[in-house]
Amino acid sequence: MKQLCQEVRMFSQLGLVQFYRKPGSIKTPILFEPKLGHIYDFNINNHGFVGLIARASPHESWGPTIVEEWLPSTDKIPYLEHVHVLFMHWYVSFNPGHVIWEDIASTYFSMVRLNEYDRNAVLIEYRRFPKKGDQFYQMYQNLVPAFAANFDGLDHYMNNFRSPLVCFRTLVAGGAKPMFSIINEPYTNGKERLLYDYRTAILRYHGVNVSHVPSHHRIVLVNKTQALRRSLRSIKNLVEVKHFIHSTYPKIQLDVIDWSKYTFTQQMHELYKTTILITPCGGISTIIPFLPDGTHAIVMDFYVNKQAYRKDARYAIGESASMDGAFLNYFPHI
Repeated sequence: MKQLCQEVRMFSQLGLVQFYRKPGSIKTPILFEPKLGHIYDFNINNHGFVGLIARASPHESWGPTIVEEWLPSTDKIPYLEHVHVLFMHWYVSFNPGHVIWEDIASTYFSMVRLNEYDRNAVLIEYRRFPKKGDQFYQMYQNLVPAFAANFDGLDHYMNNFRSPLVCFRTLVAGGAKPMFSIINEPYTNGKERLLYDYRTAILRYHGVNVSHVPSHHRIVLVNKTQALRRSLRSIKNLVEVKHFIHSTYPKIQLDVIDWSKYTFTQQMHELYKTTILITPCGGISTIIPFLPDGTHAIVMDFYVNKQAYRKDARYAIGESASMDGAFLNYFPHI
């Protein structure tokens, strides 16, 4: 959502968002929807007009309330000049891929696509802000400083102000889409440059010299031991694969890495020294985009069996459930 004419959004300390419109002014459409035509309100059918997570339901939607009142004067309430981005993370078991490429990436994409990118932007989680030390919080620390100034939960952020109202000059919300689903690929089409720039910003933040690509081959074989589905998304004959690679390419450096033993910064540096990555699918494979230009990734697929997913899962027995293809198609540098 971008600023419209002279209208300005405001937050109350209770989390209520108000969009101020001049009293008596002519109502102008907020947006155009092909099925509904011109829309004049931010809330439709008892839910907000944008989703705050990639797989949003009406419960994860958001929209401000329009009030026809004059704006409070600047000497009574604080006016925040920098861009603020409203978002939520998908409330499931921690998976780095969903946090990196959906929850946090969407905030960067929205700013850039709306021509509102601000290096001093503040990301605000609407609800369910993770506790310090939580895996989600740690991943926020690894990602957000690469392209924005800070992140916080809505309630905690608002408590920093004495005024019951705070004016946000520019508030960005919405834009998150699933990145790991073939049926949602049309939403990803054309975002290759955005994805690459986001990936590069993260590498640079962690001290990687992106201009220094490897001059010699290095093969990395991923040992996936710490995983929710390690019995399904792991290389069971890892020792055999390692022996085959070593005997076939004896002069090429081969390293077997368990990424769970590395910090995120260490992972970025190890990836950027790699030319061929062999990995199972799943959370580990979602860091493939951080490989240098011109490198290769070999991703193990797995096919659903009776034990793989619950009965109501969308995948049928015998179908591929890797989901990596819908994601990796948009990183042509690999």
